[in-house]
Amino acid sequence: MRSGFISIVGKPNVGKSTLLNRLVGEHLSGVSKKPQTTRGVIRGILSTKEGQAVFLDTPGFHDPHDSLGEWMRGQIHQALGSSDLIYWMVFPDLPRPEDEELAQELRKSKVPIFLLINQVDRVAKPRILPVIDTYRKFSFVQEIIPLSALEGDNVPILIRKSFQTLPENPPYFPEDLLTDQNERTIVSEIIREKVFRFTGEEIPYSSAVEIEDFKERVGAGPPRPGRGNLPPTYIHATIVVEKDSQKKILIGKGGAKIKQIGEAARRDLEAFLGKKVFLELWVKTLKNWKRDPQALRRLGFQ
Repeated sequence: MRSGFISIVGKPNVGKSTLLNRLVGEHLSGVSKKPQTTRGVIRGILSTKEGQAVFLDTPGFHDPHDSLGEWMRGQIHQALGSSDLIYWMVFPDLPRPEDEELAQELRKSKVPIFLLINQVDRVAKPRILPVIDTYRKFSFVQEIIPLSALEGDNVPILIRKSFQTLPENPPYFPEDLLTDQNERTIVSEIIREKVFRFTGEEIPYSSAVEIEDFKERVGAGPPRPGRGNLPPTYIHATIVVEKDSQKKILIGKGGAKIKQIGEAARRDLEAFLGKKVFLELWVKTLKNWKRDPQALRRLGFQ
């Protein structure tokens, strides 16, 4: 048996969360077209007959501009320090100067590194060859694998090579476990993903989700068809923003925007939890929370 921890690192919006969800076959990590959707490390577990891979989806590597950004950068370093293998994800184009900063960090690592050229489904194959040749200059890279996290191209090859590389260890978690995160963390991720999807440029980066209440409510309504006899789950969540003007945008005219976010989140939550969900969303202003250490701790950014 081969088991170990695999960190997925790269620039914002390169597809790290999409790859994690593809690898474990479950929607664990928030995905959107906007960068920095992922803030904390999300762990997903793949168990096969070869062993067990524990994937660490990290925030996008960027220069921090506030206390939250510094915390996110620290999450990346912690993940790298606990890894048995590292996936370095890049776009299907030639490396840029900002790629060198992350490369400098990865050169310090003493574990194998796979360079994953993602989104190859979006470019012609002849354009990929020069990219591969250019990245060969990074001698610390053990494997270079072009793939599509969205479509699944070459993901089976990635899994096979990963298990060949991981150290000999027994599994760390039960075989039927897909993540060791608590349900509140995944629920928060799903709600915040919808904030990213349905709001403009300013709102997503100024928002956080706080789960106020999460419990089963016997008698809150009959289970939906196909969900057995499980009692429904009641979730009360608060979306925190930095300005009152952002709060108005997030609620929308007549509450239309927050309703749109809630309906989309509820559908994904029911799929994840496998039961009927009653979701109640509130919005409140917490001024400059991204720069306030006390507010960051309260919102789970320890």
